[in-house]
Amino acid sequence: MTSKPKITITEVARAAGVSVGTVSRVFNNRSDVNAGIREKVWATANRLGYQRIRQRRNSGPAAGEGLPTGTGDIGIVFFGMEDTLVQLPIISYAVQGIESRLSTLGRSLLLANIPAANRIPHFIGEGRVKGLILKGPNQGELPSASQVELIRACYSLPHIWLMGRLPGAKGDHANFDTDIAARLAAEHLHAKGHRRVGFLNPKPGQNQFERLKSSFLFSAQRLGMEASLLESAPRANATWPLPATTSQDAVAELCTRWAQARPSERPTALFIPSDRTAVQVYSTVKQLGIRIGTELSLISCNNERALIGILHPDLTTIDVHADIIGQRAVDQLLWRIEHPADPHPVQVLVEPSLVERHSVAQL
Repeated sequence: MTSKPKITITEVARAAGVSVGTVSRVFNNRSDVNAGIREKVWATANRLGYQRIRQRRNSGPAAGEGLPTGTGDIGIVFFGMEDTLVQLPIISYAVQGIESRLSTLGRSLLLANIPAANRIPHFIGEGRVKGLILKGPNQGELPSASQVELIRACYSLPHIWLMGRLPGAKGDHANFDTDIAARLAAEHLHAKGHRRVGFLNPKPGQNQFERLKSSFLFSAQRLGMEASLLESAPRANATWPLPATTSQDAVAELCTRWAQARPSERPTALFIPSDRTAVQVYSTVKQLGIRIGTELSLISCNNERALIGILHPDLTTIDVHADIIGQRAVDQLLWRIEHPADPHPVQVLVEPSLVERHSVAQL
């Protein structure tokens, strides 16, 4: 019998209609939350069956696996992106992995969401955390610690970046292997008989998308396929908070560009860099009267089940195992806490896997 998935703090926030930072403050008895919101959060948490990780400790022999256990809070800091970032399924899956791992180690979790990166979380200023998991934007440039007080405060503690680290960012990093993800996509399309393929990129400059793009185009060409790029125009320098999701208009413009190309020249299959974008492609392509899985094949990335469960035909995608990335981020952070003087940044990459469904036609 399959056990019921644990409810995460992000799911409580979504159901209560508040930010994850608010939920975190309520759970940690902060005084800066009004009584009505506090009552609503607790009622929602009780209704969903949420259990704080302090109540989920596992003292069994598998809990430690050689890693330090015991007291010591860990913090997650989201910054530089809209509030909706923490509501994306892939982030929820990663947080679920983080909470699950911490629960086995007897440690507690604090969380702050600071879209404009314009303040320092209370738990950092009060010295309540031993280390931090950081999730910032995957687009643009990361300001230096001398420019942004929040980054300077985060760098004062052992830390690890979660699922994306901009050039110039300091510290360890936990993510999925984008090279393997792109190669799996190219190999699957090749095995299905596709010889003209494309990469759809509505957010040029997005760090994760760019890595997938270059690796996919390389892998496709190595397999002897004709690989092309459907890409939006680069956007002007944006200020924080950046939008967490892709513009529907940008996706629609690229789909229309594909539809207007000569049938003998346009790709028979497209690799989409995220399931959220794939959902937008489905919507646009349907309006254009194009049948996915026959006239156009799609393969995506992330395996965000909460997003793609309603799609027809069901979407072939790359499972990046976000929950495992969250667990590995915790493991590496705890190692870093124990070895603060080690000068070498560590990158932990989780190997993704193909989830074949029905959106890719056999030619």
